[in-house]
Amino acid sequence: MSVHFTAVELNTSRRKSYIRSMSDPVQFFEGVEKLLEIWFTSEDKENLSPDLRKIPRKELDTLLKIVRCEIISFTRNEQIDAYVLSESSMFISKRRFILKTCGTTTPLLCLEHLLLLAEQYAGFTEVEDLFYSRKNYRRPDLQITPHKHFDQEVRLLDSLFPDGAAYCLGAINRDCWYLYTLNPLTKRTRKSAIAMDEPDQTLEILMTELDPEVMTIFTKEECLNATEATKKSGIDKIIPNMVIDDYLFEPCGYSMNGVTKNVSF
Repeated sequence: MSVHFTAVELNTSRRKSYIRSMSDPVQFFEGVEKLLEIWFTSEDKENLSPDLRKIPRKELDTLLKIVRCEIISFTRNEQIDAYVLSESSMFISKRRFILKTCGTTTPLLCLEHLLLLAEQYAGFTEVEDLFYSRKNYRRPDLQITPHKHFDQEVRLLDSLFPDGAAYCLGAINRDCWYLYTLNPLTKRTRKSAIAMDEPDQTLEILMTELDPEVMTIFTKEECLNATEATKKSGIDKIIPNMVIDDYLFEPCGYSMNGVTKNVSF
């Protein structure tokens, strides 16, 4: 089991002035996160041990430069490598890649490079499934192409995945959720050498309009470091017996990953 908490980061800027003004783009920080999840597979029956975790760290650093973020810290267990990023988190297991970023990051621009790395280092030649999703932005005008509009994102994804489908859940003039995913398993995927049924449950909680007084826990004025913020907020009690990798940003903002000590499922 891997657990990723970024709810605090959704509405907490790393700039104190964010609370005072949203009109100045220098002061505003977009908390809405873009979530990219890819499941890989292969038809190469000779490669019996494909694994995304074989991708070298230097290649991951290069990949994240395209996304406009960087690795801050890293933890792992037998099943998953978990990275805290300057803009949220990245998780890599044997055949699943998850990238979750906020701000003005550009995760979809790294897709072509990621597909090359997956084949070159990990031995994966096919994408079995893909999910890209996000809430509507608070300031879409500040995003970088192709992330200014969902239509732009869909066009890019369609150029790489001809069997994809795009959806909008909710009212387009209020809070809504955009989703792009591949159509149900194709004959090609069902014949793949390593395709298998695997348990996969995801619980995503988005929180807005949080109590400002409570949120001061996640500032350098209230806590000296991430460990103090984790304990004072009670997050360590929500996920007991797990390895917590946390980070407290300057002057405010908090991100953490939690992975089980022995096994991830």
